[in-house]
Amino acid sequence: MNATSAAIISQLPLDVVGGGERFTLETYRSALACGQTVDLWCAAAGHAPLERHARRMSQAYSRLSLDSGTPVPVETVTLQKLLHYQGGYERVVIHQHLVNSSTLDMLSAAPPTQRIVLTSLGAEPIADLFAKAYEPHSGVEIMEISGYAAARSTVRGMLASYLSAGVWRNELMPPEPRSSSSKVRAVGVGRLLPHKAFEIAIDAVAGLGNEATLAIIGPASGDAAYVRHLQSKVRRANNCQIVGYLDDQARRAALAQADVLLANSAHVTYTGKRLDQPELLGLVILEAVANGVLPIASDIPSFREICTKLGLERWLYPERDVDALRHLLCTVRELSPFQRCRIVSEAAVRLGEDYLWDDYWRRLAGHGEVGPAALSHVA
Repeated sequence: MNATSAAIISQLPLDVVGGGERFTLETYRSALACGQTVDLWCAAAGHAPLERHARRMSQAYSRLSLDSGTPVPVETVTLQKLLHYQGGYERVVIHQHLVNSSTLDMLSAAPPTQRIVLTSLGAEPIADLFAKAYEPHSGVEIMEISGYAAARSTVRGMLASYLSAGVWRNELMPPEPRSSSSKVRAVGVGRLLPHKAFEIAIDAVAGLGNEATLAIIGPASGDAAYVRHLQSKVRRANNCQIVGYLDDQARRAALAQADVLLANSAHVTYTGKRLDQPELLGLVILEAVANGVLPIASDIPSFREICTKLGLERWLYPERDVDALRHLLCTVRELSPFQRCRIVSEAAVRLGEDYLWDDYWRRLAGHGEVGPAALSHVA
């Protein structure tokens, strides 16, 4: 079947685009931009993490086309058939490998000469099982999306490297001083999930009254209680709104009109539930800088990693600390448009050095010159 030498397989469907799904789709586009013909596969539905072998073999996977700009299935087969197809690829990149135990079937089915790259994008229901079952092999490598993610894998006994990307060079807009305003225009971007902690942004902005506004951009994600919680807070604030879903073009246009992006993800949700990790990278921070917007982010490991590389540590605040976030918003308000522009401009230069999709696939494939800023190893 295979006329191509490489495949990307997502263990989650790609019909709803969040940060992880976006990373997979951009990896595919990077492969095409680097001249690689590659097949893009994904789970046709959300498969249960643990199934008996016979049930796993009947799980459906779809091969996608992005000719229209959105993922469209062109072929759907069982996992058993996909494993047969897999043997014809020289390289297989498996995204969200900790979602489904069929990843173990893919590793077992790999020919001796096949190179397999495993990348977690945050969904990890079989993490403990996989750590017990995983055996290092010269043809298999774990390539995470951040140093933080690689360190987590290594702590679990699985030696990992990392390779990051988040924007295309042609998306880097030269920052221009925005017109001076008496208000700080803030945006929050992402699916309405509890770990995104949008309520912290609402509380911080609401306390500033006429000095700030907040627009939250992103679709609901099935957690009706959390959506109601956010809506209740917004109703009590006269300077915050939930915009809902916007397509890529509209989202970037709204972002470009903002002064700051608020990235508030936290290890503890509004209900007190504690998470092992809320984010492995932070694409919204990269997207903000690319659009000339200053990011203010919670001080979680993956956000600190990005902000340190971009020279933006000053704009981190302790997670879930409303007062600290409000203080940074006041600090932004005191900056002149030219000062804010200079901060973002310097960050954008660093962004172009470390986080471009343009050569991501080439770096992943091991071709060309790969510097320590592009590809790092965590021991």
